[in-house]
Amino acid sequence: MLIRIDGPLEPGVTSKDIILHVCGVIGTAGGTGATIEFAGKAIEELSMEARMSISNMAIEAGARAGIIAPDEITFDYLKGRPMCPTGEEWDKAVAYWTSLKTDEGAAYDSTVVIDAKDIAPTVTWGTSPQDAMPVTGNIPKIDEPGHDEARQAAVTRSLEYIGLEGGTPIEGTPIEKVFIGSCTNGRIEDIREVAAIAIDRKVADGVHAMVVPGSGLVKHQAEEEGLDKILTAAGFDWREPGCSMCLAMNPDKLKPQERCASTSNRNFEGRQGNGGRTHLMSPAMAAAAAVSGTITDVRKFPYLGSESEDPRTINKDVKSNVFTAESFVSPGAVISPPAPYQTGEDNCEVDPDGPGCGGAAGLPKFTVLTGVAAPLDIQNIDTDMIIPKEFLKTIKRAGLGFAAFAELRYDNPADVATIGAEVAQDRADFVLNKDGYENTSILIAGDNFGCGSSREHAPWSINDMGIRCIISTSFADIFYNNCINNGMLPVTLNREQVEKLLDDASTPGTEITVDLENNKVIRPNGEEFSFEIDAFKKNCLLNGLDKIGLTLDKEDMINSFESDRSKNFPWLDGASMKVPEKIAMYPEAGINAKVAA
Repeated sequence: MLIRIDGPLEPGVTSKDIILHVCGVIGTAGGTGATIEFAGKAIEELSMEARMSISNMAIEAGARAGIIAPDEITFDYLKGRPMCPTGEEWDKAVAYWTSLKTDEGAAYDSTVVIDAKDIAPTVTWGTSPQDAMPVTGNIPKIDEPGHDEARQAAVTRSLEYIGLEGGTPIEGTPIEKVFIGSCTNGRIEDIREVAAIAIDRKVADGVHAMVVPGSGLVKHQAEEEGLDKILTAAGFDWREPGCSMCLAMNPDKLKPQERCASTSNRNFEGRQGNGGRTHLMSPAMAAAAAVSGTITDVRKFPYLGSESEDPRTINKDVKSNVFTAESFVSPGAVISPPAPYQTGEDNCEVDPDGPGCGGAAGLPKFTVLTGVAAPLDIQNIDTDMIIPKEFLKTIKRAGLGFAAFAELRYDNPADVATIGAEVAQDRADFVLNKDGYENTSILIAGDNFGCGSSREHAPWSINDMGIRCIISTSFADIFYNNCINNGMLPVTLNREQVEKLLDDASTPGTEITVDLENNKVIRPNGEEFSFEIDAFKKNCLLNGLDKIGLTLDKEDMINSFESDRSKNFPWLDGASMKVPEKIAMYPEAGINAKVAA
């Protein structure tokens, strides 16, 4: 899939605005089944860090990956980094990378062309990255033209959760929190943009604004450039690097109905705290929100400092600390340590067929399933909603059934995450808590099921509560494949067929049959719906084959391939194949103490 952004960006518009605008145009399922290539003049003029923000959020548009053609900006960014080739090998690598650019006249499965002048500073109004709009626009109405019944239900749910009214301006909406950071926007360029807004301004009364660097190196460099002093003088909270409020796994959480201007990549229900209201935007937009106390247009906040002190330009050509730090002895690579369930730390050695353990073939076989079906007709159920982040503290596949749909399922999800299932207070209105749905094994779901984070815990938790099959009109790619990898069957049908199954499942205890051998879903009245599935994936499910076993069967071929690759393309070996005796590293990094010991 090609997304081409023609022309230069307007003032105040950043790469974050580009990707939010794209999500608004194509939706969070728009890239399903595709890798998105971003191209055009606006993309070509972006720095590598800005390009990374766009590729980082390609998954929010439903894509498997986001790519941008390598060019001189790419090569300048890479040259001199640890593990990168040097000398003659560097020249060969550049020649090879240059050849990766898409051929002139290449055909794409789909193409979207956007004029850069149509992209304004952008903010989200709802509970999905696709709920994006210009900051100067009005919040969509429930009955907006083009909204079908399912979309109207989704907009209604979003507006009720986010606490806004359709048809009203979003600019001027008061906020209580500002979060600037995350893997999407915690880079040195982002912090420079925030500092430029902060100079000669103060964070508004009643607003807590935090800036969280994306790594220790970014934090160290920002402090060397004096950005931390600019920010703290303006009233920003300068934090240690980490995920922080992006996904609220630590005490940095929004309270119910607390509103946050955030630079993170997801704004799903409960993403930054149960009941918290998240508005995605660029770092500069978030900084403007911090000093104004409202969602506002960054173009109204010009730089107030002197040109000679502008943090966006005075260090623009300064490379990351990774290029200038001292060298320290490397402890070597630790590659793919086995998970606890693979090392005999549980009961799998005693009972190989027990919970969480693969059988002789790796996974239980899926042939024909007849079971109780439950309806869950909510659009864009994301993996945060399937299993909230508080439950991601294990790498065992078993035992997570109680965590599935926790924020929909319990009145006290935070207590359940902290203490356990024994304190759970079930919500009477959640379908899987109702009489007749106790033994549900088939879930009939709304459009674009499993979007958002690529967390394997989502299918683990659903599988562990006994659900072996999910039927929807569409699935996020990564979630779909994770289901297959865990012996679960995701079935895609058209909306009319799904609505018939939703109607069937609305009667508690109704059973339907999913026949994988014959690619059929059979209703209680005998009507059959055919579905498609990749032949290889079908074979894996029918025979209980897991990816590890399939890979080990090809060990000789893999070793031969890697030998040829090392010979012909040595720059691709990377850290796993050649770790230098010394690596450039931030001196205060904790790993140095381990090396010294």
